[in-house]
Amino acid sequence: MVNTLQRLWRNLGRLPSRHVTWGLAALLGLWAVVDVSLMHLSSGLAASTYDAMVRARFHAHAPDPRVIIVDIDEASLVRMGKEFGQWPWSRETLATVLDHLESQRPVAILWDVAFSDPDKLNPGGDAAFDRAAANSRHSHFSVVRLPTENDTRSLINQATLPGLWLPTGSAGSAPANTGQTRTVALIPPTLPALAASRLGYNNAYVDDDGVLRHFRYAERLKDGSAIQSIALSVLAEVAPQTYRDIAASAHESGYQSRELIAWRAKADIYPRVSFADVFAQAEGGQTDPAMPTFAGKVVIIGSSAPGLHDVHPTALAPAHLGVDALATVVDNALNQHRLSTLSPWLQVMLAGALFVVLTLWVSRHSVASLAPVTVVVPALLLVVSYLSLNLLPLFIDLHLAAGFGLLMLSSLRLWSERRRDYWCHLSEALQTGTVELCLLAGHEPWDAAALEHLMDALQRHAPSCRLVLPEGEVKWPAKRHYPALAEVVAVVGPAGVLSHVHEHLLKVLEPWLHRNSPMVTCQANQLLANMLAAWSLMLSQAAPFNPTHSFSSAP
Repeated sequence: MVNTLQRLWRNLGRLPSRHVTWGLAALLGLWAVVDVSLMHLSSGLAASTYDAMVRARFHAHAPDPRVIIVDIDEASLVRMGKEFGQWPWSRETLATVLDHLESQRPVAILWDVAFSDPDKLNPGGDAAFDRAAANSRHSHFSVVRLPTENDTRSLINQATLPGLWLPTGSAGSAPANTGQTRTVALIPPTLPALAASRLGYNNAYVDDDGVLRHFRYAERLKDGSAIQSIALSVLAEVAPQTYRDIAASAHESGYQSRELIAWRAKADIYPRVSFADVFAQAEGGQTDPAMPTFAGKVVIIGSSAPGLHDVHPTALAPAHLGVDALATVVDNALNQHRLSTLSPWLQVMLAGALFVVLTLWVSRHSVASLAPVTVVVPALLLVVSYLSLNLLPLFIDLHLAAGFGLLMLSSLRLWSERRRDYWCHLSEALQTGTVELCLLAGHEPWDAAALEHLMDALQRHAPSCRLVLPEGEVKWPAKRHYPALAEVVAVVGPAGVLSHVHEHLLKVLEPWLHRNSPMVTCQANQLLANMLAAWSLMLSQAAPFNPTHSFSSAP
């Protein structure tokens, strides 16, 4: 059984080069199609490669100085806990901060806080915050989108939360109740003023591996309407024309909701002000000279306190604050820092194009000529992806071409070794009886590429013949011990076969030949002695051999 497997493994080298290269290209192309459409095995490689590129970028957009975070940090929990207890505090505290921020005329106030339940212990706090929200001209509140399979069981529609839907009428119009009955499953705000205010979902849609890399600025529903994210809600005031353009595209049937997040240079880069400091300032306490003004700012109220668990693994950091990730997508929306990517099928087409190029190269040259670029070609493809991530609004994702290209190059190299092992191994028929021998001397040592051409010639014209190399294959960085011997190779064939194709074989190999020995006929058990004699005579002669000369080695 073992011998049979070894024989089959060696016989792989018997396959014609053209069939192997085109067959391998077709097989890998089919594999790429199946992987992209069904298996998604390469997605893990793509994700990890992308994350490494994001963290190693040399260029990233600077954070928008208008974006600032009011942070419910650990210090705020400690300081305010002395008076208001554990989080969540009475919403009177939030109303106080909201009124104070509104008085400074910011561009927008985003609440990265869910108001999904009433405060039954302090209804007065709910009433105070509801009044503050009703008077706020710049607030945007978050809702939590639930899985779409629950939509049909929900009672929430556009009439319930009009501020969540993108406009469907003429350009610039506010979201209107068009009588649509489409319902959406989500966790809505519990206070009336919030439900009537500007809304947006604030879900972190992570990839299959749990890492946040994409964001959905809008979601197109099955009835053709669309709901907005809280990041997109800000654009209605800050960049109304951009908002209208995105709203129009979100209603189109081919709208792609997910796009890569264009991260800043590092995580947690946006300035943060402690919520406790803002509350103290709003209460008329001593003002910190370092306290920034909120005039003209996009203020995001969220939490970095570890106990509130708003932390996500992202492409930029393994533990990235959710409020900082929200600040990033808001910044991207404000400045239209979009990062598109190639469609999976375009990636398959690029990988297929690489397969064709490699196959045509092997057909014209040799497998050995690709050895120096086995790693270089995939690396160059990844370099192109890396540069596009730094310099373009389009991430040219070539991981599929790089991965499958490396697989094809490695497979060809492995097959090339099997092929050499096959043609340089004397078959059983050449180990007994009468054989013929011919020595071929090249202009220079027979390298792997030249030997491939010699094996091609044998496969076409003398498939029963084999090669004997006086010096085995030498791989870098090793050096040849006997360079002169490496210029000579012996062709051994059954009696009557090699002599029949000898002249034709010499014509085919003429571009590589410097000289050749005449045909020698001998017994198989005398093959080694005759080869040594022929090598010695050939190496001692400066001029080409006389083709009429013959060694005295008749059987």
